[in-house]
Amino acid sequence: MTDQDLNVIINKYVKEHLSPKPEQREYITEKYRELCEFLSYNCFQSGSYPRYTAVDPVHDLDVIHPVKDLTLEDDPALVIDSLYGLLVEAYANSKITKVKRISRQTHSITIEFADADGEFSIDLVPAVELPNELNEFDLPLYCVPEILELNRHNRQIRYAEADKPVSWIKSDPRGYIKASHELNESNSGFRHAAKLIKSWRHACKMIYGDKFKLKSFHLEQIVYTFFISKPDATTAEAVIDCFAKLPGYLQEPQFADRADPGKHIDDYIAELLIEEKNLIIRLQSEAFSIIRSLPGLNTEEEVRSCLDRLLTIRKSTFPNYAAFSSAVVAPSRPWGS
Repeated sequence: MTDQDLNVIINKYVKEHLSPKPEQREYITEKYRELCEFLSYNCFQSGSYPRYTAVDPVHDLDVIHPVKDLTLEDDPALVIDSLYGLLVEAYANSKITKVKRISRQTHSITIEFADADGEFSIDLVPAVELPNELNEFDLPLYCVPEILELNRHNRQIRYAEADKPVSWIKSDPRGYIKASHELNESNSGFRHAAKLIKSWRHACKMIYGDKFKLKSFHLEQIVYTFFISKPDATTAEAVIDCFAKLPGYLQEPQFADRADPGKHIDDYIAELLIEEKNLIIRLQSEAFSIIRSLPGLNTEEEVRSCLDRLLTIRKSTFPNYAAFSSAVVAPSRPWGS
């Protein structure tokens, strides 16, 4: 099997099994378009879905509503109340959408849809546009509530902490989206590799829950960095390399935030306990032992079976795997050539 044949099979697997289905993309497009109409098109998508790295199924979509009023940071209630009233009335009169619930938090509004095939919601998050602070694409930066960095589950926990006010952070969501789009246009292997590795992470989370601390956006940036350094690489090369080098990315924070170079998107690494790092590395080692065999396989059935095994996580009875400092693994011949 040639490298090109292997790449075609892996990308096909990702498209068929790990990517949002066409009908779901159509549904999300419809709901987002309607919300845009309600907001006079003063909004944009954020997160993995507009970066083309979301995995199936998509349960939620972040939408940012930019405002230029700096007082939003001091008192978001006025903006939230206004948006809440507008959306309650708009969806009540909608002829295409059934809403299960519209809930108001201190810094966002969640719209849960009753007509989705499965669970789906949109989180609408007001943010302060900073027109005098632009990224390299001449797009504005934003001041957003820090809950935008959390997943849906952790947002609920964060909002429940009434004694801990939600803070605001500088963010560059448009910059991350633009950078991902440009990389995808030059090499679609980026989104395929990102989805495959993020699906592995999701499988680990399904088994180990909050004990598995590796973050999805961190993995995506590891894949992004690989393709920036090797723009002609294949999906297989990227996945093997990123799994091999993952332990090195757990040593210390390495990815500066686009909006604030003084902080890192992987700052959480510094707070991981040794047993939490060991769990990640044990599962990484198991995944790498599977994925490194890809270049030597001969049939599509063998490749698909390999990817199935990668995404099948079994809980170990061993509390620890190995000392963190000695757990790094790397391929002797990365691409089997």
